[in-house]
Amino acid sequence: ICTIHQPASEVFDLFSRVILLRKGVLVYDGDADKLTNHFADAGYPCKANYNPSEFAMKKLQVLTDEEIQPLIAIHSPRVVRSSITGTEKLKAVKRPPFFTQFRHLFIREFQQFIRDKTTIQARFVMAGSLAFLVGLVFFQVGKEWGDDGNKEDIFTAVANHRGALVFLAINSMFLSGQPMLLVFPQERPVFIREHIAGTYGTAAYMLAKTLVDIPAGFLQSAVSIGLSYFMVGFNGNVFYLICALAILAAVSSSSSLLLGAATTRAETAVNLSPITFVPQILFSGFLIPTSNIPVWLRWLQWVAPLKYSVNLELLTDFHHSAVPDDRQLAVNELMYKNEIAKDSWWLYVVIMMGMFVVFRVLAAVVLNNRAKKFE
Repeated sequence: ICTIHQPASEVFDLFSRVILLRKGVLVYDGDADKLTNHFADAGYPCKANYNPSEFAMKKLQVLTDEEIQPLIAIHSPRVVRSSITGTEKLKAVKRPPFFTQFRHLFIREFQQFIRDKTTIQARFVMAGSLAFLVGLVFFQVGKEWGDDGNKEDIFTAVANHRGALVFLAINSMFLSGQPMLLVFPQERPVFIREHIAGTYGTAAYMLAKTLVDIPAGFLQSAVSIGLSYFMVGFNGNVFYLICALAILAAVSSSSSLLLGAATTRAETAVNLSPITFVPQILFSGFLIPTSNIPVWLRWLQWVAPLKYSVNLELLTDFHHSAVPDDRQLAVNELMYKNEIAKDSWWLYVVIMMGMFVVFRVLAAVVLNNRAKKFE
């Protein structure tokens, strides 16, 4: 006996007998090669050269309770005796307790994560390679403060230091967001089928996925900071810098999850992703000081996670004890032009955590609504 979701044609051909259930109701129990005949007798013919298993699964998802009745009513006598009649219905399978759902989903998500070695290697190799490249390009800029008496040189040195931090943040944003855009649209059909079957709820599924994503983002951030910290010559607390990138990674992954849940195809999600990520670079203060952005557009910086992460990086690496006294003026001007308040680091953290929660909750709502359409 084997339970299988939507097998390929060659796999389905190996089965001699098939049992189909929908919400606890037996829809078919008979020979595999007669499955399409059963649907055709009920008024739902299968097109030629169409995978019978895909056809059956799709019909079970889209047909209403009334439309499914002909499939139940035309069972052969042998099937009727061993199951329910055409007018009877069984109660839908009761879902297990929340923590039971969560435990099994977390184990499955973790196993899927560690088994996907290609994605893991690509993600961490890219994080390490780009961090190493940053270290080479911005080599020891964190220790350079410009020539004494040369104001332009001092401001250039501070800008170079900031550039290294901003690039690491941009790198973290894209490396965390892109994998979710590509992978999740493929996982969504499985979620919908299992949700309809009553296997688990949306909340347990989202919590399990979240608790696997967060450590992955933290490890990615640790690789980026670990490889670039001494090469660039950063001055801030290593753990705080990692956390600034890790929170951004979590928010970027969550926004991509929402985008993947709201679109039907991975290609569509990828094509829409620039709308989510690219404007954040404009408002990060890297290309233009935020104080120079028109007032009627400037407010957008406060809905850009990248901006908050860069703020936290700058506050961490330009802390007072790390900046020479005669260079503090240049740092203060940088903070002022980019509207960064030194005492508001906690606010930036809270806002980013709020964005993370909002994106995850919205993704869960979208997924739940999609699943309900098939119930």
